[in-house]
Amino acid sequence: MKLREIIMDAIKYPISDTRKFLIFCALIIIMSLSTILPSYGVKDSTLSLILTLVTLIVAFVVLGYSMDVIKSGTERDDTLPDFDYVKQFVLGVKALILNIIYFIIPLVIVIIIASATKLFSSLTEIVNVGINSLANETTNMTTIIAAVPKSTMNTFTNALSITLIAGIILFIIFSFLSFTAQVRFAKTGSGTEGLRFREILRDISKVGLIKMIVTLIVIYIITFALVFVIGLIGLIPYIGVFIGIFVGIPFIILFLYRAIGLLYADA
Repeated sequence: MKLREIIMDAIKYPISDTRKFLIFCALIIIMSLSTILPSYGVKDSTLSLILTLVTLIVAFVVLGYSMDVIKSGTERDDTLPDFDYVKQFVLGVKALILNIIYFIIPLVIVIIIASATKLFSSLTEIVNVGINSLANETTNMTTIIAAVPKSTMNTFTNALSITLIAGIILFIIFSFLSFTAQVRFAKTGSGTEGLRFREILRDISKVGLIKMIVTLIVIYIITFALVFVIGLIGLIPYIGVFIGIFVGIPFIILFLYRAIGLLYADA
């Protein structure tokens, strides 16, 4: 599909079935109760615990439903998925585990790079110098920094630069892998499929890396624009916040996952 077709379809998709959209909005409302009620003075500890548990359960259902939205996009099905709360709860749990895996891998690599470049050891030495300076009642930041050996500061600066650059590159790479893994998982319901790196790379190749980059940039720009609009709606007295959170956020979620599904429709 062309970029314009993906965007136009994804914008119309959330309200293609009013009943299902309102159910999804209701799930977002339920999921938000644990943060909303305390702001109105409801601070019962037992109720808070129950609401937190409910929020967690519903959040998994919402995430699982989002996986079904991706699947419908890959199949170019124009209807919102039916609600199957148990199935979608399980999907949500699996999706979260998959996302954690794709977060842990680059995190571990970054930690290894930081350790190899002596980022941690140089930072520890700088902190110790700072503590000793404060113990000697030195509070001037310039004086404290000047007390750090030049070699230590150079090591820290170089290690930090290398680690940050590596972290950014890894984040970008694993973001693409994670998106594709989620799509493979959404299509099959199998977490194992989300870890088949050879097939993931093949799917990326089929979609086209440039197309993926451009489409995701446009999707995120539109998402940020929608968030800005929600913020403006939130300025309306009394009802603005409710409209923004309980209608705007569900719309954005469905738009985002639908667009991702359509992007991979040709994979």
